[in-house]
Amino acid sequence: MAIGLQNQGSTCSMNSSLQCLLHTPRLSDFFAKADKIRGEVANDFRKLIIESMRSNASVSIKPGPKLQSSPSSQQDAQEYLMFLLNALDQELKHGHDMRAATKIKPVKSGRKDRKGGGQVQSSLVAEIFEGQTRTKLQCPKCSNEASVTLETFMSLSLPVPSSTVGNTITLESCIQEYTKDDMLDAWCCSKCKSKQHNICKKMEFVKLPACLIIHLARFKCDSSGNVEKIDTAIDIPESVEISGQHYSLYGLINHTGDADYGHYTASIKLGNSEWYACDDESVEHVSEHSSSTDAYILFYQKTS
Repeated sequence: MAIGLQNQGSTCSMNSSLQCLLHTPRLSDFFAKADKIRGEVANDFRKLIIESMRSNASVSIKPGPKLQSSPSSQQDAQEYLMFLLNALDQELKHGHDMRAATKIKPVKSGRKDRKGGGQVQSSLVAEIFEGQTRTKLQCPKCSNEASVTLETFMSLSLPVPSSTVGNTITLESCIQEYTKDDMLDAWCCSKCKSKQHNICKKMEFVKLPACLIIHLARFKCDSSGNVEKIDTAIDIPESVEISGQHYSLYGLINHTGDADYGHYTASIKLGNSEWYACDDESVEHVSEHSSSTDAYILFYQKTS
């Protein structure tokens, strides 16, 4: 049974994010079994996991102060989730618990990858959630791959089309929109110096993570700079296939309301395959996961 988390004043985005991470098995198992964690954020996360395992289901618990990134105001759940994962990643990576580190091939973070590289340390957080994409331009005349860019990610931010009344779009169509080829009007090859028009820029997945976080980009700025929410209904499948990898849904962060006044909740799937709706202190058994119009962040676990 899941445990409710106390709202400490505009912390529903934190609570919903924590619920999904608490129910990511590999992550929670590691922190529950760790003898000592010295990072401040990681230590509060470990305490929360242990307390949730010991607490009675009828009693809500209070997340530690280091888990809050901005306690005085409401925060977007995607921003909070990235804050927390990056904080845990850095604390584990920089010697606070080197037993969590392993050796992997170089992976860049928004920078050009070094050729040849050597080995770098990666924390357990990166092992679980980090993936990598590659975009490239290839000259149609000399076949030179003139521009290759590697990017790491801990969540995929998928575009959401504007709402069409009565229509529901599929998650797969959002993924296809994210990975579709991008056409460039004009480009000059650095090798053969030929000028090309309507050249295709391709993107592909180099590495997909063990747990895939999908952020549905429901908020956008209009021409006046005002933020609007896109309420398009999206069919959220229990399983999805991406580049030959199969994933199973185990958690969602939901957003109700508009861009100015909203509330975050979580839907989580426990080991017994039962779904629970988590609304701060309240936890209720439900027959299925949340409405497709409210789904905001999706958590998928690789099955093959």
